[in-house]
Amino acid sequence: MKKTILGKYTLQTPLPEHAKQQAELQAIVFPTLSEEELITEEKYKRHLEIFPEGQFIVLDGDRVLASCTTLLQNYHKGHHTFLQISDDLWLGTHDPKADWIYGLDVSVHPDYQGKGIGREIYNARQEVAKTLGCKGQMTAGMPIGFDKVKDQMTIAEYCDKLIKGEIIDPTVTAQTKCGFILVEPLFDYLDDPRSGNCSVLMYWPLDPNTKLSENH
Repeated sequence: MKKTILGKYTLQTPLPEHAKQQAELQAIVFPTLSEEELITEEKYKRHLEIFPEGQFIVLDGDRVLASCTTLLQNYHKGHHTFLQISDDLWLGTHDPKADWIYGLDVSVHPDYQGKGIGREIYNARQEVAKTLGCKGQMTAGMPIGFDKVKDQMTIAEYCDKLIKGEIIDPTVTAQTKCGFILVEPLFDYLDDPRSGNCSVLMYWPLDPNTKLSENH
C-alpha cells in the first residue's frame, strides 16, 4: 500500500530501512512502557517478513512520523496480554487464516498528533481487512486518562464508566469515534502505570451486524 493522506503525507508499507526510525518513534510516543514492551528495530524488520501488508508508516518527506503494527488473530474470550498476543512482539502468533486484524500499536509523533493521522491508519487497516476477506479489526486501547483520576477511582471503575460512555478518555474515546466498539477491559495487559496496566479490548467490523464471537 502507498497513498497520499491529508494532502501532504505518504502512508505506505515500510521498508527495512525504516525500522530504526520506527523503533525510535515508539519510544517517544510510549515513554512509560517497559523496555520489553517496546518494539525493537530487529522486530520491526521481522514483521515485514511475516505480514507486510499489515504494517504501515506515514512519512513526511523521509521522516517517519507515524507507525502501525498488526497481525491476524481470532477473538478468544478471556484474558491475554500484549506480549502473549504478539509472541513477545515477534508476531509468531500471526494466523494467516484468522478473521480479524489485531492492531498492536499506532504511534504518531507528538508533533503530528491531532491532525487525523491515526484515523487514516485505522481506515487503512479496514481496507486491508476487506482485501484479505477479514471481518474487521480488533485492538486494545490504552486508557491513559486514568492517570489523572487514579486517586479518585480504581482502573476497574474507570473502565466500567468508559465502556458505559460516562467518561471521556483521550485515547479510547477517540478510537470509538473512528468506529470501534468497546468490549471489555484487559487488566494487566501491559506494564504501563499511566493506564493502570490495563487496556480496553475493542473491535471495528466491516459489517455493522457482525459481532465479536469466540474463534470467529
